[in-house]
Amino acid sequence: MLDFSIYRDQFVSAEMGKIWSEDNTVSSWLQVEQALAACQAEMGIIDPEVSEKLQSLKASDLDTACLQDDMALVGRPIVGLVKQLRAAVGTPQAASVHFGSTTQDIMDTAMVLQMHRGLLLVDAELDRLLSHIEQFGDAFGATEIIGRTNGQHAVEMTLGAKLDVWKSELKRRRDCLKDAAGRGLNVQCGGPVGDLRAFPADQGRQLKQSLAAALDLHVAEPHWQNARDGVGEIVAALGMLCGSLCKIAHNINLLSSSEIGELFEGYEAGKGSSSSMAHKRNQRGSEFMEAIARLGRQQSAAIQETNMHQHERSGGVWISEWLIVPDVFKYTSGALMWGNRLFSHLCVDTQRASAGVQQFRERVAPVKSNVGH
Repeated sequence: MLDFSIYRDQFVSAEMGKIWSEDNTVSSWLQVEQALAACQAEMGIIDPEVSEKLQSLKASDLDTACLQDDMALVGRPIVGLVKQLRAAVGTPQAASVHFGSTTQDIMDTAMVLQMHRGLLLVDAELDRLLSHIEQFGDAFGATEIIGRTNGQHAVEMTLGAKLDVWKSELKRRRDCLKDAAGRGLNVQCGGPVGDLRAFPADQGRQLKQSLAAALDLHVAEPHWQNARDGVGEIVAALGMLCGSLCKIAHNINLLSSSEIGELFEGYEAGKGSSSSMAHKRNQRGSEFMEAIARLGRQQSAAIQETNMHQHERSGGVWISEWLIVPDVFKYTSGALMWGNRLFSHLCVDTQRASAGVQQFRERVAPVKSNVGH
C-alpha cells in the first residue's frame, strides 16, 4: 500500500522512499563491495585492477532478474550479487571480489549507510518542523487559552506555553537520535563469524578502520553481527520521536474539534471534505500525522526482538530487521512530513479562544469567592 500511486506521498516522504527503495538498496550493496575492494587494493590485499573494474560498475549494470532468481534459491541476495561482480571482473581475479567478507557484512553496512542518510533527512525535517512551530508561536503564542488536565478545564494559560513544551520535547528527541547515531552507525566487516579470520590481526583491524573512514561510519569492536543494540537504539529513538509527534497531532486534533474549535487547518475548496456531509471540513493534517506516527511508534517496538540472536548469527531474527528498519524510517518521515504541512497552515480562532477563557472565568469566579468560607 505504501507504493500505491493513489497514495503517493501520503504516508512516506518521497525523499525517504528513495533512500529505502529497491534501487538504492542494491546500489548501497554495490557501494559497500566497491569500498571494500578499494580499501583492500590500497592495502595491497588484492590487485588494484580488481577495484578499478568494480568502481566502473553501476547498479543499472546488474541483471535484476538474476538477482531475484538467486535470492529465491539461496535465501540471501548477496550471493547472486557477488556472482555477477565476479563475472564482471573475470578470471583469474574473480576470487578477489568480496574477499574475506560475508553476506551479513555487506547487508549490514549497506543498511547502516541507508540509516545514515535517513537520519540526516529526519534531522532536517525535524529542524524544519521546529522552525514552523516557532513561527506559529510568534504569530499566536500570546493567545490565551484554557489549560486542561484530566480532560477538564484547569486554569488559563497561553498557547505559547503549550508550544514551548512541544518544542522542548522534540529537541530532546533530536538529541537522542544524534546520541544513538554515534553508537549505532557502525561498519560491519568481519567475515563468517566476525573475527576477520581471512586477514592477519593488524591488517584486519586496519581494513575495518579504513572501510569505516571511506563510508563515513563508525567502528564497533570486536563486531556486532549478533549484537544489534546499535540498530535497536536508533530505531527505538525514532519510535520515541514518533510518540512525541503522535501526541502533538492528537492534541491539535482535539483542539480542532467542534466542542473546542481553538485551532483549525487552513482551508481551501474541497480540502478535508466529506462524501456525505457537505458542511464538514475535516482536519486531515493532524489525523494523518497522528496515524502515521502511531504506526512508527508501534513498529519500532518490534526492533527489540532482533537482538535475540543465537550464537554468532541467527537468521530468524536478522531477516525481520530487513523489514522493521525501513518501515520505521518511512513512517517517521511521513509523520514529520505531515507535521510540516500541518504547521505551515495551522490557524487559531482567537475569538473562540477568548470567548472560552471569558466563559471559564465567569464560571469559576463564584467558586473562587467561596473558597475559605
